[in-house]
Amino acid sequence: MTHPPGERGPLRILYFGTFDRAAGRNAILIEGLTAAGVDVATCHVPLWRDTTAKLQAVSHGPGTAAVPVRQLLAWVRLTRAHARAGAYDALVVGATAHLDLPLARRLASRRGRSLVFDPLVSLGETVRDRGLLPARSRRLAMLEALERRLFRLPDLCLADTTAHAEAFQAALGVDRCRLAVVPAGAPSIFRRLAPVYAPRDDGGFRVVYFGQFIPLHGLDVVLHAADRLRDRPDIGFELVGVGQKLAECQASARRLALPNVTFDPAWLPAEVLIKRHIAPADLCLGVFGDQPKAGRVVPFKVYVALAAGRPVLTADTPAVREMLVPGDEVWTVPPADPAALAGAIAQLADRPGVRAGLAARGQAAWEARFAPAVLGMCFRGILEDRVSAHHAR
Repeated sequence: MTHPPGERGPLRILYFGTFDRAAGRNAILIEGLTAAGVDVATCHVPLWRDTTAKLQAVSHGPGTAAVPVRQLLAWVRLTRAHARAGAYDALVVGATAHLDLPLARRLASRRGRSLVFDPLVSLGETVRDRGLLPARSRRLAMLEALERRLFRLPDLCLADTTAHAEAFQAALGVDRCRLAVVPAGAPSIFRRLAPVYAPRDDGGFRVVYFGQFIPLHGLDVVLHAADRLRDRPDIGFELVGVGQKLAECQASARRLALPNVTFDPAWLPAEVLIKRHIAPADLCLGVFGDQPKAGRVVPFKVYVALAAGRPVLTADTPAVREMLVPGDEVWTVPPADPAALAGAIAQLADRPGVRAGLAARGQAAWEARFAPAVLGMCFRGILEDRVSAHHAR
């Protein structure tokens, strides 16, 4: 048996499931909990290449029929690994491992332990947002009904913003008392490897987007802003990454004959991304879509740029205002507004002192509120409260 936290020994957590081990959210919180003095063990079976592969499979991918078989085989391996895992205080299902919740509930209950889920996203909302299934399709309705049942299983669910927690409550029926907020963040490597920002003196201005080219990022807005800035030869746009809308964005750039936009269609390791694109950037872009989800999240790319000490420009949303101070720690524009975006980019290009201040204050915000060690302490406190309440019951 384990013990209530604070009596003897450290809190021991078992991270469980087919979660993406390399995904930012899981890696950040595991790093943070460890830094906060929590004993973190893992019970993990790799199943999906990434979240996109999982979404394709559960929506309408060619391997849909094989999903239950693959999941069942993974559960067999997870059950065996769990039997060898030793005692723990709480079982945490890692980000996007939604389909592991039934097994996790059963195993945690057998040991009389709390089950905590860090979903990061709603699968149904993400499938809907990315247009992977028609909005009125039967398959999407079934997926959303399944997800509502899955979200009833944990004792506690995490969300990255209050707005996201409220969406889980409204759309998935999660009681507010079973929700807690742990902000997203960025791995320490981006703080460690990126040099201090200094406005360049060669007259150039590099605007960098890096990401998965998903709809809520609003790359169409970025391209139309670039079109409005084609007469500014000092301003160049770099769009880095691979994903759903990449080919469409490349086609749009060709159709608009944009001389100021280049693509690096690759998913780069952090070290390479920093050296090749983030360190030389004068401005890093967030997201600019106007979908409901865009208003509820602060994306990974924003925290990465803050950690690296680069000026950040993103859409003005409730989530951004919850986590950051617009005009001080981050620069914002209205969502889905190419004219406003182009104007802000031109303004920042002409104001190096403003950029330097944004970079410094944004990085200070990351260090104070979003670094892994800070998030780990936040999560540790939530887990200790949950484990104490569970022992009391």
